[in-house]
Amino acid sequence: MKFSSPERALGWAYETTSRPIVKISSVNDMREGNRAGGAGGNGELTAHDRHAQAALILSLCERVLPALHMAYVRIQFGREASGFDLLASHLAANFGTGLHSRRSIEKIIRAYCGEKIGLREIRKSMSCGMLKAVSYRNQAYDALDVIHAQAMDRLRMEMESRDLLPDSVAGQTG
Repeated sequence: MKFSSPERALGWAYETTSRPIVKISSVNDMREGNRAGGAGGNGELTAHDRHAQAALILSLCERVLPALHMAYVRIQFGREASGFDLLASHLAANFGTGLHSRRSIEKIIRAYCGEKIGLREIRKSMSCGMLKAVSYRNQAYDALDVIHAQAMDRLRMEMESRDLLPDSVAGQTG
């Protein structure tokens, strides 16, 4: 399969690995045959093939990305909690001496990843004023943007070399 971007490939890989290969319900079996990607005899991938492709993408990530970037990928695309410790430590180091609350940093990370956590909730967990909370949030978002860009650039190069991205994506950023 070819993907339009590393982000799409990661989203697809984590979504695919979260679904079971074998459907238990006969209703799901009937639906699977009608859906694109079903086990039709027309060259489409089977459930086993999709899971193998997803595992290949995730193992590629683990091989080429440093631990910090992999922690980010696990949180952002896999919605796994296993990367919070490393990412929170990195952000706390960027904040300097002001913020040491892991819970506050975790809320900022969750908000960055799309959870509906407002600035008031972040401010309350930090026990600080609104301006300081905005400053910390923006500083964390900037650091997370850098980590995202570095990870996606590295994955883009690797995925292009393995023909997982179309040639038209080469040279694009973002």
